[in-house]
Amino acid sequence: MKNKDLFTLHPDENNLLNDGVVEINTSQTDDQGLRVIRHELKTFVCEGEYQAGIYRILSTYLKHFDQPRQPAVWVSGFFGSGKSHLVKIISYLWENFTFPNGDSARTLKPLPQDITDLFQELELKLKIHGRLAVRGTLKDFPSADIRYSFLQLFFNAMGLPPLYHHFKFVYWAIQKAFMTT
Repeated sequence: MKNKDLFTLHPDENNLLNDGVVEINTSQTDDQGLRVIRHELKTFVCEGEYQAGIYRILSTYLKHFDQPRQPAVWVSGFFGSGKSHLVKIISYLWENFTFPNGDSARTLKPLPQDITDLFQELELKLKIHGRLAVRGTLKDFPSADIRYSFLQLFFNAMGLPPLYHHFKFVYWAIQKAFMTT
């Protein structure tokens, strides 16, 4: 028996589609982007510090769900430690991203029971109160004012025009349409 025969995913048949570099991007609609997301979800190992980090993030969020203030999350670590990977994976799991063929992020990879339980609780709360997940990087919307970049990221996630003046026009048009009916 060889070492490579011990792996669940055979190393000769499992190439890194992302070349080992995780990128959180807002454009996932092309075939290559969807293949990378699927690969990253399927090969994610939810053990050790990743499991503990996801548990801390979800349990803290759920504990403060009905509170007026929600504690922030800060993911820290040295270069190459997997910070972006964790953030990207949890964002797709949080949203339970659905692929065109109907597979969802949470069905691609079995998760530990404690994490699954927290996602089930999250799902129940989101069904009652509504769902909003924003994923992306501020570098996708570079601006001298970080608040404006964040606003553009938020608008984009909502399916609205990311440029503020375009958004204002659309908002005005919607208001006018509702006022005349």
